[in-house]
Amino acid sequence: MHGKARQLHGYLQAVGALKDDGSAFLCEYLGAVSPDAALTALCAALDLSPEGLSLPRLEAVKCTGAACTPRQWLLERLRPMGEADQQPLDVRLFDGFEREVFDLFDAEPQWHRLVLDGRRSLAGQLGAIWSVYVFGVAGHACLLHCSWDS
Repeated sequence: MHGKARQLHGYLQAVGALKDDGSAFLCEYLGAVSPDAALTALCAALDLSPEGLSLPRLEAVKCTGAACTPRQWLLERLRPMGEADQQPLDVRLFDGFEREVFDLFDAEPQWHRLVLDGRRSLAGQLGAIWSVYVFGVAGHACLLHCSWDS
């Protein structure tokens, strides 16, 4: 699993280079833990205290604007450099990512998003704009850290 997660990380690095907008991506295997029980492993991987953090299912998280979903992170530029960069990247990039994720687990993964209770900021540790996702199947989870700094 570690090797496959590194492959996904490489894929995300290539997408980040294509976006060329300051976005950064990290994909890491969290271990033999289900996504809904991965908060401790996630906090250890990102060197965070779990206080005030939770991992609800992605579809349960209310979010509006840019950078709410992995799809938006991969396809939309947060800071376009010119008029040609205003358009999102080719949707096939995200389709390829979804295929790689499915192949990693040989099943449709569950997606969860790291949520703060609002009493602290993690911008210094995670980026000016950031989203952290945990995805996987029963018994295996990975993290996807998406961030942007000017």
